[in-house]
Amino acid sequence: MKPEDFRESIIHEPSEFLAILERRLKTAGSSGRVSARARLLEKLSTCYQLVDSEFSKAEAFLRRIVELGGFHAELFKLEAGVEPGEVLKRVKALRRAAGNIYASSRSELKSARGERDAREAFRAGVGRLVSIYKRNRKTLSAIRKTALEFSRMPDVEGDLRVIIAGMPQAGKSTLISRLTNAKPEIGFYPFTTKNIIAGHLDVEPYGRIVLIDTPGILDRPMSERNPVEHRAVLAVKHLADALLFLIDPSPGKYYSLDEQLNVYRTVQNMLQGKPLKIVLNKADATPPGELEEACERVRREAGVEPLVISALTGLNLDALKNWLTGLLKTGTRGF
Repeated sequence: MKPEDFRESIIHEPSEFLAILERRLKTAGSSGRVSARARLLEKLSTCYQLVDSEFSKAEAFLRRIVELGGFHAELFKLEAGVEPGEVLKRVKALRRAAGNIYASSRSELKSARGERDAREAFRAGVGRLVSIYKRNRKTLSAIRKTALEFSRMPDVEGDLRVIIAGMPQAGKSTLISRLTNAKPEIGFYPFTTKNIIAGHLDVEPYGRIVLIDTPGILDRPMSERNPVEHRAVLAVKHLADALLFLIDPSPGKYYSLDEQLNVYRTVQNMLQGKPLKIVLNKADATPPGELEEACERVRREAGVEPLVISALTGLNLDALKNWLTGLLKTGTRGF
């Protein structure tokens, strides 16, 4: 599903919605020569339609998240703090309750003996409809927040999805900007990348590689990771067909090789056997002796031959593209 497909499901901010409702109630039933009772019925209908429209959009959004599962369902839970299926049940119940309130209020208004009784039935009906909305503002705000989040995510559809992972400041954003059309924010402090960023690399005639830049992951237990790190973990678990793990061996590195290799092992376990390439970045800033020590350390502890590159100068980026193209040719897919 493309990110723009979520835009039609974005509901209003509760305060914005209540302001819209107030304006619509002022103008509803004001045209034409109709009875006071007919005007009240139109206003009541307007109120219900607006409330039902919000619940309907929320229900449609949650249905999509439940159907998609995986990455989308876990990201919803991360943002909202509750399973999307549970929220869907609640919204469906709220929608039914609003429908019942409207039906009973409309019946009371139509059967009212006089204008005074009709107005009382109208006020009670609108009050109950607005109340059911207000009491669930927190839930509706969480739904809006996550729908906005999904609508702003990059398009990750392609023939091969490759996650670029590593600790903060390993050079992930610089690498994706050199290999693709992506323009991530590149900074000199940890967690510059706070969201998932995607860039596309078209390899004719084989197809499209999607490179996904993720926030940095720190060497600490899952329970201690912040929401930014959890986004990266979810991307590795659910979006990766293959993965590039960047290590910074330079003297100016933010994190030790011990810490970086610990995170590598964590990521490796998440991949469940999918293709993985360890990439030693920043060769331009690392003395040859220290670079070789880092390579030997990777060989010894990870049991693989790392690829040495410099995302900044372009060193060995062609070799990296060749590895990615090889995966695309062989039809590597994670699903």
